[in-house]
Amino acid sequence: MGFTGHAFVDWDDTIAENIRYFREVEAQISLLIAGRTGFDRDEVQRRGAELDVAVARQMGLVRESLAVAWLTCYREFAGRAGRPVDPVVEAELRRLCAIPYETRQELLPGAAETLRWLHEAGFEVTIWTAGEDAVQRRKIQESGLTRWIHRQTVVPEKTAERLRDAIGDRDPGRCFVVGNSRHSDIRPALTLGVAAYHVDVETWAYDHLDVDEEDPNYHRLTHIGELPRLLAQRFRLAV
Repeated sequence: MGFTGHAFVDWDDTIAENIRYFREVEAQISLLIAGRTGFDRDEVQRRGAELDVAVARQMGLVRESLAVAWLTCYREFAGRAGRPVDPVVEAELRRLCAIPYETRQELLPGAAETLRWLHEAGFEVTIWTAGEDAVQRRKIQESGLTRWIHRQTVVPEKTAERLRDAIGDRDPGRCFVVGNSRHSDIRPALTLGVAAYHVDVETWAYDHLDVDEEDPNYHRLTHIGELPRLLAQRFRLAV
């Protein structure tokens, strides 16, 4: 018997908390840099956020990009203040930047129940996530949800071409993407004419992008727990 359909589900901030850990660390880093250079913390935080996106677009979604961005930020403000760069501060920045990647993630409300429903309803569940392979697979393993997952596909960056590769010979009409990122989840799906279920929650500037919300393949959710009802209607299933 074949699958009911094929779910490509994002991980960070769709299934598990992620951005919160970055925000907490960025607040600490901004305070540290401001204290060592004499600049306003909000100005430091704004510049760090700009560099974070710029460096990620250059390096890809790898853990080293966060440290590169904030070390660059510190060096800029130290230079503007006419102060020497302190290796001790740089070491502390590197330590802080590692925290979001090493923290055991908390699951988002409704995420575990939704993955279980997908699995039990007969969908093939692929975790479709971007980042470093070892980091993302560790997060998934630590979650305790692998029993509801058929495949894990980790890519450096999500694009329409990579999504097409992940879909392979599956019927696109029975595939759908679930995620919070307009840039990484929704645009690639809509580009391929695949249904996109947008969990519209907070995300970072890297993910900001205008998409055609009038596209019949676009579906907006306020939280992932709404997904089973929508899929039950589409595939004529019991919730």
